[in-house]
Amino acid sequence: MIKQEKKFNLLGSKSFVVLLIATVASSLSLSMFMFIQSWYVVAELNKEAGLGIIMICLTVPRMFSMIIGGVLADQKRQNRIMFLSDSSTAIVLFGLAILFMYFNEVPIWILAINAAFIGIFGGIFEPARDSLLPKIVKTEQLTRANSMTQGAIQIALFSGPLLAGLLISVISYHLLLIIISLLLCLSGIGVLFIKIPQKQNRLDEQPEINFINNLKEGFVYTWQEPLMRGIFIIAMVSNLFISGPLMMGLPIFVRGVLDGNSLDFSFVQGGLTFGMIAGSVLIGVINMKKNRGAYTLYLIALQGVGMLVFSQIQTLSIAVIVIIIIGVLIPAINIPLVSMVQTYTDENKVGRVMSLIRTGSLGLIPLSYAITSSLLGLGIDINVIMAWSSLPLLACTAILFILVPVIRKTD
Repeated sequence: MIKQEKKFNLLGSKSFVVLLIATVASSLSLSMFMFIQSWYVVAELNKEAGLGIIMICLTVPRMFSMIIGGVLADQKRQNRIMFLSDSSTAIVLFGLAILFMYFNEVPIWILAINAAFIGIFGGIFEPARDSLLPKIVKTEQLTRANSMTQGAIQIALFSGPLLAGLLISVISYHLLLIIISLLLCLSGIGVLFIKIPQKQNRLDEQPEINFINNLKEGFVYTWQEPLMRGIFIIAMVSNLFISGPLMMGLPIFVRGVLDGNSLDFSFVQGGLTFGMIAGSVLIGVINMKKNRGAYTLYLIALQGVGMLVFSQIQTLSIAVIVIIIIGVLIPAINIPLVSMVQTYTDENKVGRVMSLIRTGSLGLIPLSYAITSSLLGLGIDINVIMAWSSLPLLACTAILFILVPVIRKTD
């Protein structure tokens, strides 16, 4: 009975539930907005090539704003930062809705500017959330809390395009954008009711410290702490060698290697998403507290093996099974790493460390795409690229296991 109470105590926390709902609303809104914008560019403007410009306008400002958001999260009350993020994004989307209402065709340059603002305001949300979570959740519940959060994000990112696609068939673009704006407004107002421990309420009373010095302090701390440096390297290597070959390469693999069609691709893509959701749920149920560092290294090695196996598959059914396993491994690696950062980082540096790690890994995704595109342009098959990309993951695991023992020894 005692164990059962502990298990469900997390959902009994009103602050955590509100934070979870706000995270879902933010992720759902972003995924719905990206679907609307992408569909409008392709179906209405007939400018498929413009999608790349819009994605750059979204991701590049987001990277820089995450760094700024990390500093702010360590100086200000995190729920106020989240309110600023949601409310500002809502205003931008409402303004875009007005343009859709009064103009027959919204130019792509306006969509690009709009995407940049969405990236800027959205980038300050994640560091604040990651910094707030360990303040409202007990240390022994962090892994489960992160798994529930990541699982909810994956479900939102998966269901957002489906919901937007359904709604856009029955209502106009501007009405859907207004609905998303209202959703963000409710989320932003909701986070203001999150109760932060009394000692955290004094953050706003602290004297202002030079922004550059704060940022530099975050860089130095992240690199000088062996555990944080190891996690930073893991995040960068994983994104560099997984994002391009796997995320970008899936449709190419399905069409070129499996000789499949769009339906086959939907099965493979859906399998990856299902695996990520299942992995988040599984980690939450297990609620790993011991040997998290060692298990993470083992799972990264297993992910490398999975990539190698997947690259050699010629059958759709087997490909779906393997991609589900790879999907399970993604949150099974990320969630313990995030929990370790939140547990072992100095309380007044969590926001900066998390933002630097996320920014470092996010910044390598475009590079991974570019490298993969270049290799494909040279005539190298995607399955060969996938096979070779698995080797750095295995090598990184071995090197970190030997040279950074603090990772495998950390609970």
